[in-house]
Amino acid sequence: MTGGANGRAGERRWRAAKLAGLTELPVVVRKLDNEQALAVTIAENLLRKDLHPLEEAEAIQLAFDREYDLKAIASRLGKSVGYLARRASLTRLSKAWRAEVMKAESDASRLSAAHLELVARLPEATQDSLADDHFWPIFDRGFPTVKELRQIVDGCLRSLGAMPWDPADETIDPKAGSCVNCQKRPSQQPMLFPEDDSTKNGKASKDDRCLDPGCFDRKHVAFVQRCECKHRSAHPNLRLVEIGVDTLSPAIQEAFGDRIERLYAPKLVKAGKPNAIPVMQVDGPKAGKLVFIDMGESVSANGNGRSQRPRGVDGKVVPLTMDERRVRLQKRRDAFVVKHVHEFLRNLTPEKALEIVSPWTQRRINREAGASMFDPVALLTAFGSTKRADYVDGGEAWKEYDALRESEPNHEGAAALLAVVQVWIKRLNIQGGHTVTAQAEDARRMCQILGVDFLALFTEARRAIPQPKSWADPEEPDPPAMSAEPIDDDSQPEEEPSAAEFDEGDVMTEESAFAEAV
Repeated sequence: MTGGANGRAGERRWRAAKLAGLTELPVVVRKLDNEQALAVTIAENLLRKDLHPLEEAEAIQLAFDREYDLKAIASRLGKSVGYLARRASLTRLSKAWRAEVMKAESDASRLSAAHLELVARLPEATQDSLADDHFWPIFDRGFPTVKELRQIVDGCLRSLGAMPWDPADETIDPKAGSCVNCQKRPSQQPMLFPEDDSTKNGKASKDDRCLDPGCFDRKHVAFVQRCECKHRSAHPNLRLVEIGVDTLSPAIQEAFGDRIERLYAPKLVKAGKPNAIPVMQVDGPKAGKLVFIDMGESVSANGNGRSQRPRGVDGKVVPLTMDERRVRLQKRRDAFVVKHVHEFLRNLTPEKALEIVSPWTQRRINREAGASMFDPVALLTAFGSTKRADYVDGGEAWKEYDALRESEPNHEGAAALLAVVQVWIKRLNIQGGHTVTAQAEDARRMCQILGVDFLALFTEARRAIPQPKSWADPEEPDPPAMSAEPIDDDSQPEEEPSAAEFDEGDVMTEESAFAEAV
């Protein structure tokens, strides 16, 4: 075209005319300013059947970049300003998403503009987390509808109602600043989140959500660490707890590991109570709060502590029967054993695991048990693993799998054992008299597999928590356990301390119990 004119619409007809050999083509010439010209271009593009959403987004984004009158443009197009904002947001898709969307025959290339708008309104880091492991979070259950994709996206966000810290606090993460001033919330981007009702009276409500889960988790960890430091200075015996069955975030798990104990129905008590234990919750909106609990029938983790005696209608303590006393005594001893087995599991190193699964150690264990005890496949099938269940790891699990397949059998067995040990630690972490008997049986079976002399440990529990002399009972029978008799082994002779080697009345400490028992 000549005379300073340029085509704003009808490019396909013009190209077709050239291919047909036409030298003239009827046109409509209008004088338009830049804003009007862009509106015509956008309108023309919207009529194209083969227009890619990302191309349309580029054109609409120009209106935002040049600060044109969006209401006027939207009116000419018969669209809302919100539509323009959501469609222009596609220009903010991360590189990973853009590359996959433009890749022919990929699952992402089949996503509609409505699908992509749900992703594009998220921060780049959040988008990339959804693209992990070949977009597994999006397509692992098949091709999602728009509604299903919204649920997937919402599942990776964090509710401000679950925020235990003050949203105005700028000191938790000085680089990120306060949550109040952060724009990564639906309430701050109403045109991109028209379905969201998270702003009330001009202020973000607890229904608002954080669009940057990574930042939320970093603040959560920093806040809990700050609270732990504060509370532990006044209560050195502070314990970290998770209440309920909800899964902890990977960030919390990595920061605090197996120091976290899981409780299901804790009994809150006042700080002055004899059995009050200071605990701090690490999850939920009450994370960082100091409370005191009674660990269930007052059976503490080390087997000490008094039980709360029942009272009659007259308010007087009801005497326990002898059977009830024996049950309570046994629970205290069970708790003693569980605590020390738990400590042993926490201190189990890869080197020690490799030693346990070695052929010479397994021969000794199998002879003592009278059967083959260690089967890594059976262990993993029965107990599972906590390593890869909570988040997508970018293929690290498969890399580990390939490496283990090529390693020596002992190394593969040790890795399986260590993975299951993490599950065992969680099983023994649950506190309360209602579970301690079952946990003690768990501990006995664990000791069989690990080659730990359970009989010696239980004997020590009886000495640490003796039966009252007034009961005048005959000598108590030994608990079921592996034989403590030494086994001759030509490959690796090994001596294990027996129960008789412990001095009468010598109580094991938490640090030394297994050094003596193994």
